[in-house]
Amino acid sequence: MKMLHFYKSKRYLLRMLLSITILLVILLSLSSAVIHYSAEHRVLQMQQEANRKVMSQINHNMTFMQEIVNNISLSLYNDERFYFPLMSNSAQEDIDIIYSINQLNKVMDSQSFLHSILVYNGHNDKTYALGPLADWMEESYMTSRLVDMIKKPEKLPQLQLIPMNFSGRPHAVDFFSVIIYESFNNVNDHESAIVLNVKPEWVFDNLKVVNGFSAPNASSIFLMDKDGGFILSGEEKNLPELNDLSYALSRDQSGNDESFGFFSHKFRGSGNSIVSYLQMGIPGWKVIGVQPYNAVLGGISQMRETFAIVIASFLLLAVVVSFALAHKLYRPIEALLSRITRHGGVTEHAPEPIHDELAYVGRVYGQMAEKLIVVTDEKEKQKDIVRHSYLRSILTSSSSFSRHQFESCIDKYGLGVDPAGPFLVAVAKVDDYAAVLSRTNESERRLYAFAVTNIAGEILVPLKISCEMVDARGDHLVLLLSGGALGAELPELPDLLRRLQDIMLDYYKLSLSLSFSVISRSHDTITDQYADALHYSMYKIVHGRRSLLTPDLVRPNAAHTEHAVSSDMEKKLTEAIKTNDLSAMEASADHLLASLRDCHYDSIIHGALHVVDVIKTTIREINQNRISSLPVDLSTLSRQVLDEETLVDISALIQSALRDIHDKRRGAEQDTNAALVDAIKDIIDNHYADMNLSLQGISATLKMTSAYVGRLFKQSELVSVGEYLNEVRLTRAREYLETKNFSIKEIMELVGYVNESTFFKLFKKKYGVTPKEYRLKSNIG
Repeated sequence: MKMLHFYKSKRYLLRMLLSITILLVILLSLSSAVIHYSAEHRVLQMQQEANRKVMSQINHNMTFMQEIVNNISLSLYNDERFYFPLMSNSAQEDIDIIYSINQLNKVMDSQSFLHSILVYNGHNDKTYALGPLADWMEESYMTSRLVDMIKKPEKLPQLQLIPMNFSGRPHAVDFFSVIIYESFNNVNDHESAIVLNVKPEWVFDNLKVVNGFSAPNASSIFLMDKDGGFILSGEEKNLPELNDLSYALSRDQSGNDESFGFFSHKFRGSGNSIVSYLQMGIPGWKVIGVQPYNAVLGGISQMRETFAIVIASFLLLAVVVSFALAHKLYRPIEALLSRITRHGGVTEHAPEPIHDELAYVGRVYGQMAEKLIVVTDEKEKQKDIVRHSYLRSILTSSSSFSRHQFESCIDKYGLGVDPAGPFLVAVAKVDDYAAVLSRTNESERRLYAFAVTNIAGEILVPLKISCEMVDARGDHLVLLLSGGALGAELPELPDLLRRLQDIMLDYYKLSLSLSFSVISRSHDTITDQYADALHYSMYKIVHGRRSLLTPDLVRPNAAHTEHAVSSDMEKKLTEAIKTNDLSAMEASADHLLASLRDCHYDSIIHGALHVVDVIKTTIREINQNRISSLPVDLSTLSRQVLDEETLVDISALIQSALRDIHDKRRGAEQDTNAALVDAIKDIIDNHYADMNLSLQGISATLKMTSAYVGRLFKQSELVSVGEYLNEVRLTRAREYLETKNFSIKEIMELVGYVNESTFFKLFKKKYGVTPKEYRLKSNIG
């Protein structure tokens, strides 16, 4: 129990032990599997070669035996002492026949493998049988069946061993027959034949003698004839199910073109077996051997058990060695852990579980590193805060620093400023700052400031100009340039700053507008330079984004402090809004804004806001004279103008507002016209029976001129008021003719017509027939 607690607390040690043990188990298992597989494969190869040799010997013996039988058959066939007395069609003396039979008996007695001899004379249909086939013998019933086979029109194969089974036993053989007819053609025309029958035991004993398979007592060896029938000796106690064997043989032969085959197969009821077969010299015959798989690979199984014992012993020894080795390797870790624990560290009750000692040490180290980083970062932040505080103080109140204080501050805080001067202040404003602010975080914005400082410093290195950046914590950065080539005329400075703009746009997708002050020799004027550069940066409103604002470029605008708004152009804008003339509105607004381009920044803002005020005032006047106010919201337009960065943006904003006003007014007028047309239709639909109803009467009802009402209705409906009135009256007249029994005159008066001829003329023009004809046709239909 104490030992278990010890190893449970030493988690890394336990992991080392387990890792070494598992690795040993894996290596031993893999090596034993490879050895076992190789040995099994080699044993099967050796068994295959042995089976091939055994079956080749069987094939040789069987072929040799058939040659002996064939030679005896041919010698008897060619011997006139046998042929003429027993097989010819000529009449023979009985003594000759007896002599021939006696000679045949001598031949049969001299060959121990012969079972019997049968001679059939097809000319006189006589049979001479010797041996067990003789008339007085037990197997004489087979003679007639054998003769019947000889008499068939299709001859049996000649000079080949033919298995004969007349007893009816399954897969058994009574004897093997070798037949010779009188001729060697295929048609049997009452031909005589001589048949030598070979004892089956002679064949089966031959198979048993040469059975060199592994475990012969558990193996079977037998023959298969050309028809696929098995030839058994009757003693195949280890033989598998024959149908399953036939299927296995046919499947292997379909993919094997060689005469010899060797494969394994799992038979039903008898397990895995190794099957070998060989195509014999006897046409169509095969010799087949079946051996139990385990009997062949019995040595491999013993070797597997030996391997298991060896592996277990080796594993036990390896575990003991791994314990000793792991303890030795663990000593440095134990010493390190002891030192960390003495100085404090992570406890066992920490929120996150400790997997092992190295994880414990790593966690302690991580916590210490995090604390050190926090302390270091805090120290650097404090240093940067102080440093930037002094830089901002130099920018905002440089005159408060004496020469000695200025130099001392630069030296103490490592400021990138040349105390000897001269000095130049550049302001880098971020274009579309609100959009940049929305798509970036604080760290990305710090990266942009760092990039501006580094790139500016790299660009100015050839001129030996020092560059220090001050983050103004807003939409702009301040670059304080000092020393180097600033002491002389520097015409290439705008080009260098333009290069800074291009690099920031290409690599960081950040658009900058730059402005810079004049060069000063004294540090006292840095604050004034910063104020001037910041003021110059406002004129981006005139020169657009990515502008480079130099003192010479801005000076004309800064001097143009007075600006008078053109009253004529202001009046044109007001009239264009009132008449809803979009092109005139846009032209007037563009002219008013374009006149601001040469003005002071304050005048530009005031002039732009004045244009907005003119638009708002005009819309208020229009709404005072309308029944319903225009749905135009201009309450935030002034604030939106102040948010825009350039005059181009302000012009686009005001143009958009003017287009909105134009669209809303046009939509309102269209709605009013549609309502007026609907009112005219309602008057006609409700008062069409009034004979005095006309365009003038409708106009008087609406308190409008008849010309305006007529033109408006014609534009909307594409027909005049009179045409629409006649359309309504004639439609009602047609309905009365179809549904009422009023007279034509009464209907004419009901729909507002006074003159009958006018009514008939208009009705016929619309429907092609007079009212009377229409009623007649309607009644008939």
